[in-house]
Amino acid sequence: MSLLTLKDIGKIYVSEGNVAVGIRGVNLSFDRGEFVAVTGKSGSGKSTLLNVISGMDSYEEGELFIEGQPTSHYMQKEWEEYREKYISFIFQDYNIIESFTVLQNVELSLMHIEDKKERRARALELLDRVGMTSHIRQKGSKLSGGQKQRTVIARALAKDSPIILADEPTGNLDSTTSDEIIELLREVSRDKLLIVVTHNFEQVEKCATRHIRIFDGAVESDHVISHSEISSDEKTVRSSSENKKKSSDFKKGLTLGKAIFTSKPKLSFFFCLLMIIGTLGIFMVTALCGDAAVLFEKNYMFEHIDGRVVITTQNGEVMSEEDLKAISEKYGAKEYLHYDILLEDYSNYMSFEHEGEEKYLRFCYTYRESFGEDIIGKYPQNNNEVFLYMPISYQPMFGKSSVEIENIYYGSMELKVTGVKYYYDNNLTPKCLFTKEGFRTVTALHYLFDSASNDIRVNVFASEGYLINEIALYNIVPSFDMKDGTAYIESGEYRKFVNTLYDKNYRTQISFTSHYYNYDYNNYGTQKALSFTRLIEDDCIVNVPPEMNRFDGYYDGSIIVSVSLLRDISEEVLERSYRQASLFFENDKEAHAAADKLNNDGYIAVTSDTTYTPEATTVIIGLIVGLMVAFMWLMAIVFLAFFIGLCSNRTIGAFKSDMAIMRSMGIPVKVIKTGMYVRMLIALIPAYILVIATAVLIFTTPKFNEFFTYLYAWQYAVIFIGMLILTFRITRGQVRKLFSESVKKSLKGGSAE
Repeated sequence: MSLLTLKDIGKIYVSEGNVAVGIRGVNLSFDRGEFVAVTGKSGSGKSTLLNVISGMDSYEEGELFIEGQPTSHYMQKEWEEYREKYISFIFQDYNIIESFTVLQNVELSLMHIEDKKERRARALELLDRVGMTSHIRQKGSKLSGGQKQRTVIARALAKDSPIILADEPTGNLDSTTSDEIIELLREVSRDKLLIVVTHNFEQVEKCATRHIRIFDGAVESDHVISHSEISSDEKTVRSSSENKKKSSDFKKGLTLGKAIFTSKPKLSFFFCLLMIIGTLGIFMVTALCGDAAVLFEKNYMFEHIDGRVVITTQNGEVMSEEDLKAISEKYGAKEYLHYDILLEDYSNYMSFEHEGEEKYLRFCYTYRESFGEDIIGKYPQNNNEVFLYMPISYQPMFGKSSVEIENIYYGSMELKVTGVKYYYDNNLTPKCLFTKEGFRTVTALHYLFDSASNDIRVNVFASEGYLINEIALYNIVPSFDMKDGTAYIESGEYRKFVNTLYDKNYRTQISFTSHYYNYDYNNYGTQKALSFTRLIEDDCIVNVPPEMNRFDGYYDGSIIVSVSLLRDISEEVLERSYRQASLFFENDKEAHAAADKLNNDGYIAVTSDTTYTPEATTVIIGLIVGLMVAFMWLMAIVFLAFFIGLCSNRTIGAFKSDMAIMRSMGIPVKVIKTGMYVRMLIALIPAYILVIATAVLIFTTPKFNEFFTYLYAWQYAVIFIGMLILTFRITRGQVRKLFSESVKKSLKGGSAE
């Protein structure tokens, strides 16, 4: 059975309504070991015959058999596989990949050799045989015509295909080199089919075993000069593709992708720049629109602290300190907090002064929490001290290595900042950490600070005992400097009044009235409005305390009280009205177990990790806002995708010719496609690295951290995967365009770099 058989083959060209016959009625049979010389005048159909045999051109008549199998049903995919398995082509116009080096051009045909060292050695050996050893690092675009021809001959020989087609292989070489090339072709044709189209038969006559003359598209003569000698064993061995040492298509594609990327440095730099613009653009847009992620956050019923259980009684009665202590011991809590109102309040602000300007920062308050040992300063130890846990954006104000702002104010209470710790996740709310006593003090001020539910009045009585004036106060100012149990009235109206009194035996009394609700369990859970009044008598009021000079006039209309008095008053109110408390266990697992027991025993106990569904209005508003942000994010992504796709498609012509040459060489389509994807993925690597570096720079630099929403790992995953998908879509579009044309058409219309 012959290796290749052409039976009544005809090729017709149709162009602009004109029909031309390329070849017609060709009947030829070829076998291994033949050195076939094809001659004929220009335009006689020699090159058309080679194009049909190579599968780069279709045939309209007859049948072409390869090892006895017909090919007339072949589609593009089958012809690509046919060239991969059977054909090596030496072109008259070189078809060298000009962006590749000489060595890369030859190694391209040796990708079936898995071992890199073996592949390199074989390529160097072939280049030495064609006299190109001294030019292995030169790119194809820098070679002369003769050097290009030698390179493509070495490339064709490197593939080790059973059929070698050569179209005027010595047309651009001097006579000496031509003889060397023909001799080299003769050597490798001992176990292959070599078909050489030439205009100079004398040059190949001594090597040819067969001479075919083509005239006007038909075989004019077919003359056997000598018979080849090749054993059947050699045929079997050579025809078995299993004997070739092949690597996987993916490995080949990886190798090819790297070569394509490095072969066009300017274009590769442009693609890297595009990927950087796209990835950084998505990163910036995501960081600026990060608030949309709030839609996916959990809605906790209470401030979540690991191991916390919020407890109250079913009948709505308040719990005493003794009751809570007993509950804590019974259920194994590590600690309890009787008045935990501050843990649930997110609307409080701390104020501080920086460079002569008053600034505000919203804080939430924490209890029994540690922030590690790597802190600046120290944890609070006294009642008037506080530790701040806040974003890195506050570092320029509070200090990098030491605490530079000593005092911070909660309302009218001055606190000393003992230590700070910064974090990078600016989605978190800053926290204030106090000592246990300090927390109770701030809780007391918080509970009494609400002027809507509290009423403070100064009552002035004459010596006879009747009320002569009543003055309203609007603020409570706690002082850690005042003697326990004392108060000071800072009121211009009060001073003016008492200074005009003739009765110097007047008496002053301060009344503090708090309004609250009592939950009536027995009356269907109704609430009754109640009030509680605490009186501060005259003997507790300090009229002119020297240490209070700093308050003079600043807090006009205020009562300045000692911290002990503030706590006494607030806790009397809290004991009557506050019905909630917190128990703290080792972790949430223990908290859940304890909550189950508490609920079974008649309490209402909820772990702090319990979530709830917000009201429909809140959900709808949040959803609308989130969708608007998401829409803006999506539009930005679409714009970036369009921009990158447009720029990428403009460069496709630079690869068209190279891909066509690879297809003509029989490089597997999967390998070429994989190489294109790998090339684009390599271009993504600098973008990913730069995004990570930019993120580190932004979120660790105080002045930048404030303006961009901190992104989490899943958001970076979305950015990277999204960019990966975008890259794949762009590359897929390029691949489709590159493979939409036949090899022959692409070679004619393409242009290499």
